[in-house]
Amino acid sequence: MPYRLKFDKEKCIGCYACHIACLDAHHSVGEIVPSFRAFQKVTDLSGTFEKTVCPGCIHCGKCEHVCPQHAIYREKTTGFILVDQDLCNGCRSCEAVCPLQVIHFNEAGKMEKCDSCVERIKEGREPACVRTCYPGAITWEKIDG
Repeated sequence: MPYRLKFDKEKCIGCYACHIACLDAHHSVGEIVPSFRAFQKVTDLSGTFEKTVCPGCIHCGKCEHVCPQHAIYREKTTGFILVDQDLCNGCRSCEAVCPLQVIHFNEAGKMEKCDSCVERIKEGREPACVRTCYPGAITWEKIDG
């Protein structure tokens, strides 16, 4: 059954807990890597209130459609967009179409992005960012159909 991560920018307080949880779930201590979250400053109309919100990959599939190597695919069980590192040639076609700029390239030149903690979900656990988002800005749900 497919899943969807949802982000509510009104609930986000910019605490970066999702960022730390993501790094902890996907990378080794001391490893210098970009976050799979997308941090954006938001200001109200008067310009007086500012906060940092962090939507992650929305699994829209735009990167999948432009990948000439078919290294990017929609995983059947969860519905998340994933990357086969062995097939990726580092052409960066995906980077140009990502609406949230959450695609990064590792030291080997291979594309990396949020996988919504697909392995955690298969184990019956929540994605790391959802688990640590105490204001409830990041949630996930099963999609019927």
